[in-house]
Amino acid sequence: MTNAEKTLGMDVLGTGAPVRRAATGGPDRPLSISRIPGIDGLRALAILIVMVSHAGLGRYVPGGFGVTIFFFLSGYLITTLLRVEYSRSGRINLPAFYMRRVLRILPPLYLTMTLVVVLALTAVIDTRVTPLNLVTDALFLTNYAGLLGLPSTTPIPLWSLDVEEHFYMLFPACFAALAMWRGSRIARTLGAICLLTLLIRIATFAAIGEGEIYYWSHTRIDSIIFGAVLAVWQNPMLDEDAWRPRPWHVALALLVIALTLALRAPAFRETLRYTLQGGALFVLFSAAIQARGPVARLLAQRWLRVVALFSYTLYLVHMPMLEAMRPLGLWSVPVAYVLAFAWAAGMYACVERPLARRRQRSLRKVVQGA
Repeated sequence: MTNAEKTLGMDVLGTGAPVRRAATGGPDRPLSISRIPGIDGLRALAILIVMVSHAGLGRYVPGGFGVTIFFFLSGYLITTLLRVEYSRSGRINLPAFYMRRVLRILPPLYLTMTLVVVLALTAVIDTRVTPLNLVTDALFLTNYAGLLGLPSTTPIPLWSLDVEEHFYMLFPACFAALAMWRGSRIARTLGAICLLTLLIRIATFAAIGEGEIYYWSHTRIDSIIFGAVLAVWQNPMLDEDAWRPRPWHVALALLVIALTLALRAPAFRETLRYTLQGGALFVLFSAAIQARGPVARLLAQRWLRVVALFSYTLYLVHMPMLEAMRPLGLWSVPVAYVLAFAWAAGMYACVERPLARRRQRSLRKVVQGA
C-alpha cells in the first residue's frame, strides 16, 4: 500500500474504488458508523424484539431472530472498522482492537453481574449464585456450560455474548492475514465458512437432535459471518458502487424471514433457518443503510437512537429485572422494563459514554497509523 492510499483511505480490499468520505469522515477522523440511522434503527429493533419476546410473548414475537439481527450487525460493524483500519494504516493493531472490546464489553457486564449478585443474596431473585457460575459467566463459557458440566448461570442471557466474543478472539487475526485479498475473495472464503457451519449444524442435529445448537458458538458463528461478508463485499457504507436492493429484493427477503419463522419443523429450525436468515439480512441491511425518504426517517427517529444507545445494557439487565419484579403480577413487565431503562441510562451516562470517548481516541490513533 502506498502512502497516498493510506492518506486517502483507498479501498484495497475490494474493487479499488475510493472509500466514501461520508462514511469515513475524512482522513483525520475515525469511522462513525454508530450514527448511520439505518444502523441505529436495526439495533433498536433487535433489542425491542428480544425484550417483547421475553415479556411473555415469545410465542408470537421471535426473540431468537432479534439475537440473529444483533449477530449480523456485530459482524458488519466490527469488520467494517477493521477494513477501514487496514485501508488507512496497512495493518490491524490487534492489542488496540482487544482493548476496545474490553472497554466496550466488560464494564457494563461486570457491573450488571454485581447487581445480580446483590439481588440474589438479598433474595429479590430466586437464583443461586456460586463462585463457579460467576466464573463461568465472566469467562464467556455460559453457552457451553451444559456441555462442560458446569453449574447453571445467572439470569443474564450471556450465551449470545459468548458467541460473539469467541468469534472475535480469532477473527481479527484471520482478517489481517486475508486483508490483501480482494473483497470478493474474502467474501467467498467467509461464505465457505458459513456453509461449513451449516454442515456442522446438520451433522449435530443428526447426532443429538434439537437443544444446544441454538446456543453453541461453533453452530451459530455464521450469523456473525454473514455480517462480515457484507462488510468486505458490496459494503453500502464504503463502496461507491455497492449493490442497492430493489423493492422486490426487500420484499423477497422479508418473505424468506417470515417463512423461517413460520416453519416449525425442528430439523429446519436447527439447521437451515439461520443460513436463510443470514442471506435475507444481507439484503435488508443493504437496503436499510441506503434507505431514503420515509424509511430513512422511520429508522432515524430519536427514540430509536436512544434505545440503540442503551441496547447492550438493556440486553444484559432486562431478564434479571423481570425475575426481580415477578411478584408484582400484571405490573411486573412494565415496572421491570422501566427499571431496566433506568439502569441502562445510568450505565450509559456514567460508564459507556466516557469509555466510548476513550475508544474513539484509540481508534483515531489506529486509523492514522499512530
